[in-house]
Amino acid sequence: MSPGTDETSSLLSHPHITPLPKLQLATLFAIKTLIPLSATQVMPYINEMVEKFGLSTGADAGYYSGLVGSSFGIAQLLSMYYWGRLSDNIGRLPVILVGTLGVSITSTLFGLSRTFPMMLLTRFLSGIFCGTTGAIHSVVGELSDETNASTAFPLYDICSAIGFAVGPLIGGTFANPAEQYPAWFDTPFFRAYPYILPCFITALAAVVASLLAVFILEETLPKKRKDNENLPHEELTPPSVRTLLAIPVIRAICLSTGALGFVAGSFNHVFVLMAYAPLVQGGLALSPSQIGRAMFFMGTTSIFLKLCMPLLLRRFDHLRVFAACTLVWPFTFALMPVLNAVARQSQSGLLWAGIRLVLVMSRVGTMVFSIVMILVRETAPGPASLGTTNGLTEFVQSAFGSLSGVVISSLFAVSASKHLLGGQLWVVFSIVVALLASGFAERIRKHRNAPGAGARVHLE
Repeated sequence: MSPGTDETSSLLSHPHITPLPKLQLATLFAIKTLIPLSATQVMPYINEMVEKFGLSTGADAGYYSGLVGSSFGIAQLLSMYYWGRLSDNIGRLPVILVGTLGVSITSTLFGLSRTFPMMLLTRFLSGIFCGTTGAIHSVVGELSDETNASTAFPLYDICSAIGFAVGPLIGGTFANPAEQYPAWFDTPFFRAYPYILPCFITALAAVVASLLAVFILEETLPKKRKDNENLPHEELTPPSVRTLLAIPVIRAICLSTGALGFVAGSFNHVFVLMAYAPLVQGGLALSPSQIGRAMFFMGTTSIFLKLCMPLLLRRFDHLRVFAACTLVWPFTFALMPVLNAVARQSQSGLLWAGIRLVLVMSRVGTMVFSIVMILVRETAPGPASLGTTNGLTEFVQSAFGSLSGVVISSLFAVSASKHLLGGQLWVVFSIVVALLASGFAERIRKHRNAPGAGARVHLE
């Protein structure tokens, strides 16, 4: 597809939309849901878990919970590109299978953790096995074409929304089962390991995902398919990082997804910390179960919004939608201090209305990641490079996202304890970063629409 052609004109020039392979995509969607589920099921109880280890209390728990969250992101950062490149060489299926089995094991071990180092280690390992997203993204790209990508990728991205909805709900509902459901779980084992049940449910979901990968999902890597004899040799060889970064539009996409990964990651971390922190420290003083319900609402909202995306992307240039979504982030962060002011007035109904508004706005902001996947599919140098290109963009997103947990959690804690800028230093910082991130849409548009800017033109 030429760089100056948007999705709408593409569809007009291809009136026949190729049917999507429904069973393959449904299987892949189920597998993809596991990764955000694994990432988010710890959110409702992670600060409480830190307190039970006697490490810290209140807003100061953010120092430790931020490290745990960042260990997961850093592990993805270290592994994501290599999983993607490995999938370009040995196939998508082996990489996906190893990832799902690894998540099952590490989730169980996290639930059995009794010390902070064990928490860090098991979340780090879980992050490594969740780094297979580049391979999973690539299967969607290989099962779709330019006539149906604007449908396939938003629907695929709904899996993230489902995982983000179900994960915190599992964590908030099944943490501390001996206390919440004494008739069933008041045993020495569940009292000793109060967080094993949500972790075990996650591990079971990973086992199911592994079985789906083995028995249903088909290999899509071009050189592993039976029809690869019609592809030129250069399109069966994945490019190097240097080759990819020599393409201006791919550089712009990497910068954009990195900045937005930091912004979205910051929100996810700081919302949970703010929700848990006491009112006097700028928080909302919500319980783990209340946090879980709020996160469930956030996830279900994201599902609805992403169901609307195919229609939006058929009516408007996807970079225009991208730019509009990025501009929502500064306003989202600006509204968060208002929630604390409402909570101090004991206005429960108004508080929950405000929480829902902020969460809806944040999910509008995350719609950009569906568009990033479409841009990667458009600009990847060849059919065998999707894993490497997706791995690279996911690497950059994870690099910035992994920093967000430590940075924003520490800023929140320092702002509260030192009362910097009225306790809102973290808000000002977040707004500034969000404004910077919103400027990347125009850079992508400039390089995509530049004469001769097609990815393949730069490859020899």
